Amino acid sequence: MKAAEAPSRGLWHPPLWLGFLWGFAEGTLFFIIPDIVLSWAALAGAKCGARILGAILLGAVGAGLCLHTWATFQPAASRSAVAAVPWVRTAMFDQVQKDYETHGIAGLLMGPASGIPYKVSAVLAPPFCSPGPFALISVVARAERMALTWVFFTVLGLIFRRWLADHRRLTPTLFAAFWIVVYAFYWTMI
Repeated sequence: MKAAEAPSRGLWHPPLWLGFLWGFAEGTLFFIIPDIVLSWAALAGAKCGARILGAILLGAVGAGLCLHTWATFQPAASRSAVAAVPWVRTAMFDQVQKDYETHGIAGLLMGPASGIPYKVSAVLAPPFCSPGPFALISVVARAERMALTWVFFTVLGLIFRRWLADHRRLTPTLFAAFWIVVYAFYWTMI
């Protein structure tokens, strides 16, 4: 095992099914991003983070296809369900609609940078694309933001490898505090 992957660093390696389920849940009606489990895995090592990233992407795209299918047959019900998710705003639907009208299916790529949840794009996509192209663009759209999380936390894990190994009990507390601050900021901004 390489040093960057060594379990002696004291970090728990999340199982792939957790990444898949979290990606699926957040891609549908859950509101906590899977970057939390991804960032923890990336701190544990680049390979662990990459595996979790792949599992999250599979779950998220599967979720997007489920919402796309639901929206094809019941657009009002699917939109209403997504609109009921905490911190999803009407303005987000308006922006995604505008992005699709302006850019076609490439409008799906606008969401991650604007903080608009993927689920909003999924329920508005059927008039603009079929499931196949939606799934392909979804992989890029979801990976776009999550890859940055993976890289950032992988680099942190490498830089602070020794510190993480020496502070096994403090690391989870600091990690949780980081994500609480991130969410507090995000939720006050929207």
